[in-house]
Amino acid sequence: MIDYWLNLSSTMQTFVGIGAISSLVLSLQLLLSLIGGDMDGLDADLDLVDGGEGGASGILSVRTIGAFFTGFGWTGASMTDYGYGLGITTVVSSVVGLALLAMVFYLMAYLHSLRQEGTLDYSNTIGQVGSVYLPIPSNRKGLGQIEVMVQGRLSIVRAVTDNDKKIGNRVAVRVTELVDKQTILVEPLENESKAKT
Repeated sequence: MIDYWLNLSSTMQTFVGIGAISSLVLSLQLLLSLIGGDMDGLDADLDLVDGGEGGASGILSVRTIGAFFTGFGWTGASMTDYGYGLGITTVVSSVVGLALLAMVFYLMAYLHSLRQEGTLDYSNTIGQVGSVYLPIPSNRKGLGQIEVMVQGRLSIVRAVTDNDKKIGNRVAVRVTELVDKQTILVEPLENESKAKT
């Protein structure tokens, strides 16, 4: 192996070295992410293109830079092996590297868009219909609970009502507004049907 390396030209050694090191870093990062490891040192992102708080990682991250240098190194080694000159080899290697960088960036941005936010925002329940889980006292005299869909999952949420009568178990209610970060205001669906008649 050492003899093979020593017999390579300096140009070939440069391209193979770049390709091998960047491939090793990407493989190590992939392996650690598959087994649940964390690569804090290798996962720092430069937020040059960022979706804001909670947005996709910047375009210059370890993954995208690794993809660029992997494409650049191995393309350069292949073209040097076929006898192309250094100028055309560098240009084509850079184009391939940039294409891989863009592909990895857009793939990571797409995967990030599929991830759901872990913190529930109860303003997403406004207009939703739920079912009373614990009776809700009348005229905001106390808290009850309802079952309602929040961000794609069924949740039990604290609720109050402006209704003159207590709302009992299993009554269908509609969320009308957010009282505070963890409490919603509801009204029975039967009030809606009375209002329409």
